[in-house]
Amino acid sequence: MDTVQIIIYSVFSLFLVAVALFILSGWGDWLIAGYNTASKKEQEQYNLKRLRAVVAVMILFVTAFIWYVAWLDDTVAVLLGALPVLLIGLVAGIIIANTWCKKK
Repeated sequence: MDTVQIIIYSVFSLFLVAVALFILSGWGDWLIAGYNTASKKEQEQYNLKRLRAVVAVMILFVTAFIWYVAWLDDTVAVLLGALPVLLIGLVAGIIIANTWCKKK
């Protein structure tokens, strides 16, 4: 990986980390897809602190995946090994957001 790629990945990763922190701080609720378009009644069904945490962890997971793929630099290994891990992680995050984050 050359210097330009490292700079690009670093800037993008810092942006994603900033977005995750923005959401965790409570300022970025409007960035949470589905929650921001839901009615007030639907929004009341979710524990917002938990939802923020799940979304932030998912963003950080994607950031780690981007760095892993960048350093791996092998298309076959990405398609066979890393991509399924990303898909399973994102599906798990969506399931957690729709179960653990709901108010009982």
